[in-house]
Amino acid sequence: MSEEIERTPSIIDYLAAATLAYGTIFFWLKLSTIIQLPWLLSYLIFYLGGVGTTYLVCRRIDRNQFPVAIKSAIFSWIFTLVCLITFTKGDPSSFFKMLLVLFLLGGITSSIISMRERLKPKKKPEQEH
Repeated sequence: MSEEIERTPSIIDYLAAATLAYGTIFFWLKLSTIIQLPWLLSYLIFYLGGVGTTYLVCRRIDRNQFPVAIKSAIFSWIFTLVCLITFTKGDPSSFFKMLLVLFLLGGITSSIISMRERLKPKKKPEQEH
């Protein structure tokens, strides 16, 4: 009998996701200073930044996607918060509250997507007759 070893994300996985989330936010903020972009589109980009990066972490595990997704979303938010405050020397707290909500919603969405993929029945390859 062989027991499966449960895969869990490492701190490197969380840090990579946080860096990618920060990069998405930073790129969008810089782009919005160059080009006049609709603010409503920003919400979508921030949400998708949370979905994509958290999904990449959730793909590395076999179960317990929800707690991992929430942990990844919070880690990404903290990393983004620290970087933006450090590099922009600003403190728009309403922006960071909105970003936290969008990252958490993205984390929940990515955990649902990864759970659905995991629970989807596996297709057997067709055998030749």
